Amino acid sequence: MPLKEKLPDSHLEENLVTFTNLLRQAGVPVSTTEAMDALNALQQVDMSSREEFKTALQAALIKNRRDQGYFNRLFDYFFASPETRIREEKKAAVYKKKYEAGLDQASKELQFKGESLQLSASELAQYNSMSPEQRERLQVFMHKTETGVNVEERFRPILEAVVKSHLRYCRTNQNRDKKEGGSSSASASGAVPGGSGSGPGSGRAALSEMDMQAITASKLPEAEQLLQRLSKKLAIQILRRRRSGPRSGPLDLRRSLRDNMRYGGTIFKLKHKPRRRSREQIVLLCDVSASMQHYSTFVIQFMHGLRETVREFSCFSFSDDLENITPDLKNRGGLQQLLDRVIRRSDTWGGGTNLGLSLRSLMEKYPDLLNRRTSVIVVSDTRTIALDYSIKELGRLKDRVRRIVWLNPLPGEQWPEYRSVQSMSALVEMWPCNTISQLEAVLSGRL
Repeated sequence: MPLKEKLPDSHLEENLVTFTNLLRQAGVPVSTTEAMDALNALQQVDMSSREEFKTALQAALIKNRRDQGYFNRLFDYFFASPETRIREEKKAAVYKKKYEAGLDQASKELQFKGESLQLSASELAQYNSMSPEQRERLQVFMHKTETGVNVEERFRPILEAVVKSHLRYCRTNQNRDKKEGGSSSASASGAVPGGSGSGPGSGRAALSEMDMQAITASKLPEAEQLLQRLSKKLAIQILRRRRSGPRSGPLDLRRSLRDNMRYGGTIFKLKHKPRRRSREQIVLLCDVSASMQHYSTFVIQFMHGLRETVREFSCFSFSDDLENITPDLKNRGGLQQLLDRVIRRSDTWGGGTNLGLSLRSLMEKYPDLLNRRTSVIVVSDTRTIALDYSIKELGRLKDRVRRIVWLNPLPGEQWPEYRSVQSMSALVEMWPCNTISQLEAVLSGRL
C-alpha cells in the first residue's frame, strides 16, 4: 500500500519529507534546502494537475540526469492515483494468498516422521523458488534419511541443519545468477528501495549492505573503490585521534626543581616527562578456505588502505596451515598486484580449515608478535576440523595478547546453529561481518 495513504492528504509537508527520504535511500542526494525549495515550488503550481506537481518536484529535487529514473519510479509509487492504488491492493491480496498457500504446501512436503521441519517462512519460500527437479531431489534425500537404518527421532535437528544449509546454498547461487544476468525480476519491475527488490545500481549504500559473497565480478571495481574510500576515511580518523592527544606526558617534578634552581627555588617553568607513544601491534588472521576466501579478500583490501597508518601490522592467511603475507601487504605495489601474488603463490588459499594448527604455528613461529600490546583480528566463520583442539589453542592465544576481535561473516541469526560459534564467542569479541558496512563499523571502533 502506498505510504501516502498512511498520511492525511492535507499534510503536504509530511508527505514531502517522506518522499525526500525515499529519494535519499535510493542514493539521490537531496538537501534540506532543496526540500524547502520543493515545498515553495509546489505552492506556486496547480497541485490538482499531476504533471505540474511532478514537474515542480523534479525541478527542485533532481540535479543529475542519472537520478531521473529513480525519481520517476518513486513518484509513481508514492503518489499513486486511486485507480492504481486499488489495482495494486488487489494484486497484493492475490499474491499474499498464493504465498501463504505455497508456505503451507512446502511445510507439508518437508517433513520428518510425519512432522514438519522447523523452518522459517523465508526458508520455506526459498524451497518454493527452487526448480521442480531440485525440490524432488531434496524430498528423495529426506525420504532416504527418514527410512534409513537406526534413524531415530533425535536425528531431526541434524536433518534440519542439513536442509537449512542446502537452502542457504541455493539462495546464494540464485542471487549470484540474477546479478550476473543483469537484473532481477524485482528490479526490472521498478521495485523501490526498502522492498525485496531495490534495483541494481541503487548506489553505494546498497553495495555496502550487500553480502560480500554475493558481489559479482561486474561489481568488483565499484566495491574496490568503496573499500578504498572507507579505509582512507578510517585512516584519517585514526590520525586525528593521535594528533588530538596530549602533546606531553605527566609533570616531571625532579626536572622542574632542578631547572628552576636559578630562580632561587621558585618554579617558573614546568618540565614534563616525554609522552609515551602507543606501540600497539595488530595481527590480522584471514581464513582463506573455500567458504571464506571471498570475505578475506575484501578484508585484505580494506587493511591494505591502512598499511601506512597502522605502523606495526602483520597479516597472515590460513586454511590447513598458516602463511605470512605481511611482506606482500607492505610492498609499495598496487592492490591488484598484491592479490595476484598472494593468491597465485599461496599454499593455503582455497583449502580446508584447521584453525588449531594455524594458531599453534603462529605462536611457535612468531612469538615476538604476541604480547600484551597486540590486538589480533581473526576473519573466519569458525568452521574448522578438530574443533576442541582449536578452542584450546584459541584460549592459549588469548592469554598471550591484549585482545582478540573476531569478524564472523555468518549472519547473526545462524550463530545458535553452530557449536563452534558458541564456544569461540565465549572466549573472544565476536562480531557479524558479512557486508562492507559491517566491516567498516567494527574496525572503526576497534583500531
